[in-house]
Amino acid sequence: MTPVNSKSLLHFIFGQMEKLDAKEITVQEAQGQANLAKQANNILMYEIKRADIQMRLAQHNAVFKDGLKLREVESKNFEE
Repeated sequence: MTPVNSKSLLHFIFGQMEKLDAKEITVQEAQGQANLAKQANNILMYEIKRADIQMRLAQHNAVFKDGLKLREVESKNFEE
């Protein structure tokens, strides 16, 4: 799998816009790919927000001497 960041995602979107203008892909194909790009962007934003919360939580714990933690739900197996 190719690593994705904001720059590569934006490059992909602009490439698709150029293909759409040149009639190399259909509007339906462009819409489907735009939806996938939107989902990828949502995941990137989730990771940024999670990192921000972890930093603020570490600051809180340092000031108030708390042991607050985020649950690590991604590393756990799904329960049936």
